[in-house]
Amino acid sequence: MKRGKSTRKGVRAGQLGWLALFAAGVLAGVGLGITTGVPVSQGSVAAPTDVDGIRRSAASLVARRSRETEIPAVPNGLMPPRPRIAIVIDDMGLSWDAFDAANDLPSPVTLSFLPYGKDTQKMIEALAPGHDAMLHLPMEPVDHREDAGPNMLTVDETREEIRETLSLNLGLVQGYSGVNNHTGSLFTSNREGMEVVLKELDRRGLFFLDSITTARPVAHRIAQAEGYRVLERNVFLDHNYPDVSVSSVKSQLAALEEVAKADGYAVAIGHPYRATLVALETWLATAESRGFDLVLVKDLTTTRPPTTLVRLR
Repeated sequence: MKRGKSTRKGVRAGQLGWLALFAAGVLAGVGLGITTGVPVSQGSVAAPTDVDGIRRSAASLVARRSRETEIPAVPNGLMPPRPRIAIVIDDMGLSWDAFDAANDLPSPVTLSFLPYGKDTQKMIEALAPGHDAMLHLPMEPVDHREDAGPNMLTVDETREEIRETLSLNLGLVQGYSGVNNHTGSLFTSNREGMEVVLKELDRRGLFFLDSITTARPVAHRIAQAEGYRVLERNVFLDHNYPDVSVSSVKSQLAALEEVAKADGYAVAIGHPYRATLVALETWLATAESRGFDLVLVKDLTTTRPPTTLVRLR
């Protein structure tokens, strides 16, 4: 009999010890924000004596954790940036049909308007959300058979005359973020004239996109020395007019992608030709899924020129 009582006492003592350890584990788990997944039914485990205190501690822990910044899946700075591409459509402002067709392209696209167009201001005001406007500034070409239009900047003007002609063009319309040259193969290779233009654009808070219509552009050199915001066109989408086709534009877009991959960004200029717009509509809708970020030209104005290009010049 004594032996049986001793055994039962040992069992009861073991049970009580196990229950004490279990209760201590539950309390510790609550304090650390850990759950055992085992419900505690009434009478199974003695309730802790300071339930309210434990609840306050748990609430404090949750509040503290909610204020902590989540750790990103990829730490900032380790994910390589996606190549950025800006598309420009030149020669806007002369035809509502051309404007409507270009304006219907998926955004973002930058439309560049000739300042002397009769309805240029109305078109700028009718831009689709996500698009942006530039001024397509007439500049003197090498081949004078090219028609740059009225109020063209010429190399034989004095610095003051260039400034006056420039101001006239800039004041004809409003609502644009920057300027690119219309023709200008002669003027954009003239350092003295371009110094006047870039200084005035900078004073007005405007950037300059060099369409690169000459093999000897000077804007980038002036910009490097003075800190002006200057970009350069990388690819013409439809340089082969009147033989441009959807297929040829697609080939140019493929070349554009390669430039963007190599340099981190790229700028293409096209015109409101039917083939160009048809090719662009599909390409714009799928470019981001292929790993490119579509941006406006103005979004690239803080981008430094590729080091490789700087060294070559």
